[in-house]
Amino acid sequence: MSQERNTRRRILKGAVAASALTAVPFISARAQSKAIRIGIPTAITGGYALLGSQAQRTCRLVQKMVNAKGGVIGRPVEFLYQDTAGDPAAAVRKSQELVERDGCRILTGVIVSSEAAAMLPKLEEWNALFISHGNGDGRLTAELYVPRFFRANTSAPMGARALALYLRDTPQMKFMAIASDAAWGRSSNKAFEEQIKKVGKNLVDQVFAPVANKDYSPYITKIMQSGAEGCYVALQGDEARAFYSQAQQYKLPQRVQFYTEIVAQADIKVLGKDAIGLMGSSRYPITYDIPENKTFLEAFRKEHPNELPDWTDGEMYQALMILFAALEKAGSDEPMKIVAAMEDLEVTSVKGPVKMRKCDHQGENQGFVVKVGHNQRFSEPVGEIVKIYPREMTTPDCRSASYSS
Repeated sequence: MSQERNTRRRILKGAVAASALTAVPFISARAQSKAIRIGIPTAITGGYALLGSQAQRTCRLVQKMVNAKGGVIGRPVEFLYQDTAGDPAAAVRKSQELVERDGCRILTGVIVSSEAAAMLPKLEEWNALFISHGNGDGRLTAELYVPRFFRANTSAPMGARALALYLRDTPQMKFMAIASDAAWGRSSNKAFEEQIKKVGKNLVDQVFAPVANKDYSPYITKIMQSGAEGCYVALQGDEARAFYSQAQQYKLPQRVQFYTEIVAQADIKVLGKDAIGLMGSSRYPITYDIPENKTFLEAFRKEHPNELPDWTDGEMYQALMILFAALEKAGSDEPMKIVAAMEDLEVTSVKGPVKMRKCDHQGENQGFVVKVGHNQRFSEPVGEIVKIYPREMTTPDCRSASYSS
């Protein structure tokens, strides 16, 4: 069995994430006592609890899938969960408990970018590795960069970039933006403003709604009065669902085309038929027709027959496939060995080819723009891909949230 693993490690190129699922099918009793423990400090309660529940369900699915195939490097994987409620101080405290009490030297599943930012300075002290599945703040791989942090997901600047590239060829000239007054929302809006001006469009106004805001009527009125033809929306979780629901009451979508930084299935579900026509960038395009996505989608729908995976599920799955490919390449769960293995690692996952760039640990992801519509494969509207941009166009300059071209 050792010879088989060594052979596999020699041929592993990191190009196919599914290799992490093809480990030997037998786990010895000794290996079982040394499970690879992965800490999930996530939002189980609070305004971002839905996103946290999605991260948890995908971790549980992946644990089941991976361990059924023999684990990673011949060892089972085990996920341990702690509730941060989306609070940065709680994220640091709960992460430290996972590291020091539970022996989790690998952390992921963090929901809010401000939580991630608070954790970065502690990673060296904890001798831990943190791989982001969804944190969007561009600064995390720029001025806040630390060697033990990797971002596998599309960042806020990358989502805004893909959308701006698409809008370059649309007839609308005047746009307004509404964003959450949080690190991710401000990073998204800053990137959109920068990119929309580059393609010759005009951002007439922008507003920031308080975190956990419930009444969007003042902002909706301002959008209606702005004269904008399109509205960029950088809201997530309960905030997004409240905004879209209230916007429908004012019939705003009939007057202004919404373009969102993240098209979320949960938001589509709330809006129902009113979601038809919503456009935006997608961090996980459910309709992407590649074998890796088909494998994930089939496993997810078998486990959750009445649900569709959301962007958090897809990004969580991709981050774990990248992590497991790095573990196989390193042949160890020692954090700094994983760091070395993950740098410039190329993996093909649910969103196609991803390269974990060595210079800043940002994952180079393709950019997807989708439009919500009906699809015969699914019982509810989904984001249909209208444009795919190569990762070279959507990934910002090294250790930057901006683009030189």
